[in-house]
Amino acid sequence: MSTVAQAAPEQEQRPPAVVRWVGWLCEASGWLSALALVAATLITTHAVITRYFFRQPTVWQTESTIYLLMLVTFIGAAYGLKHHAHVGVDLLVNAIPERPQLIARIVNAVLCLGVVLVVMVTSYLNWQEAYLYDFRSATAFRFPLWIAYAILPLGMLFVALQLLAMILEGVLGLTGRIPLTSVTMMAGTSELAQVRADLELEAALHEDEGPGRTTKPAPGREDR
Repeated sequence: MSTVAQAAPEQEQRPPAVVRWVGWLCEASGWLSALALVAATLITTHAVITRYFFRQPTVWQTESTIYLLMLVTFIGAAYGLKHHAHVGVDLLVNAIPERPQLIARIVNAVLCLGVVLVVMVTSYLNWQEAYLYDFRSATAFRFPLWIAYAILPLGMLFVALQLLAMILEGVLGLTGRIPLTSVTMMAGTSELAQVRADLELEAALHEDEGPGRTTKPAPGREDR
């Protein structure tokens, strides 16, 4: 009975399932962007070899690379947001206490969500027009533009879901449902998180050494 009673509070401290699902979706979008970047690199290499070594024209390579880089940028945006890889100016925000800081970050996320939704709806309308009228690129490749136009609204949808998950997580942190240390918004930038991780690792190493302990020299290193 005591084990069950202890397990219940730990279960309540976990983020909701929807937050975890959105996190997995954003992780998948990051992997998809990585694959698209590898494909764009290979296609560009193929285009260079085809043009300069075999003296053959390139029809689809340049255009395909552009679309793949669009996918890297917009589909991978949610992954970058989740891991705080975007550019942010948070010097003043980091200087205030944790709870007001979290409130400021939630307000910022709500404002960003509004912009993202506007971009998503506008780009969806452009995609719908391209799909209905079968727009194609004005090149010899004649690529269906509705496929390329789908990248932006889909990427904005992922970003909107990640923002909603972060807002929900922040509200749960404010209400005490989850600890503030588990709130994604409070992780800071990736550089700040790396510095904190390095400091914690250094402190842990010093604790393991302990007072009065000496490190044994490596074999063969003894003073002769």
